[in-house]
Amino acid sequence: MPMVEITARLLRLAVALAAVITLAACAQTQSNKAAGLTSLAPNSKIILMPLDIELGLLNAGGITEPRADWTEAARGHLNGALKELLDDADTELIVNDGRNPYAGLDDVEVQLIKLHGALGLSILLHQYNPAVKLPSRPEGFDWTLGPETKRLKDQYGADYALFVYVRDSYSSSGRAAVIAIGMLLGVGVHGGQQVGFASLVDLDTGQVAWFNRLFSSTGDLRTADAAKASAASLIAGFPK
Repeated sequence: MPMVEITARLLRLAVALAAVITLAACAQTQSNKAAGLTSLAPNSKIILMPLDIELGLLNAGGITEPRADWTEAARGHLNGALKELLDDADTELIVNDGRNPYAGLDDVEVQLIKLHGALGLSILLHQYNPAVKLPSRPEGFDWTLGPETKRLKDQYGADYALFVYVRDSYSSSGRAAVIAIGMLLGVGVHGGQQVGFASLVDLDTGQVAWFNRLFSSTGDLRTADAAKASAASLIAGFPK
């Protein structure tokens, strides 16, 4: 059989298998709250920080190639979806609508966004995985971004800041073919994945008052409608 025909058949099989995987998959979320937090005080002000987000194409070798155009579109879609979902008469949401994630921010704000990414990854590793739980950490949920968050309170007059971190990848046709071959051989090969987390931070103390993780092998932040579903998953369990 000619190589071109074999490749074409593998690609068709890959598309079919990807469709099955997509139908079977679902978004997984799990949130945590700091001790004592049940709901937000009426008239609380929340600033939605510029989203720490990156989209990319997962190539055949498993390397994600960043796509600036996808990322820019996703930032706008997700920003709008979160604003719509969090619009509540009892709270006031302050939104940074800039497409450039760091436009108009000072160095402290930029560093807080980057620190949140690092802190969130630590929470995913040590809070959600008992096998690598840090013995020195107290029981329950107790994490902080530090006292520098007070600067956001002074600058924006907000009580809380909502930080969002998302990394989203989409399988190339080459990656889909590798997945198909792996399934035929009984070897698991992952495709594109949506991984992220959101944190509500008390700006008086820097404490992470609420945290939610998101993992999904479906979803598409490149479109407005699909981004709404991802936004809903990101803030599942958000305190009201």
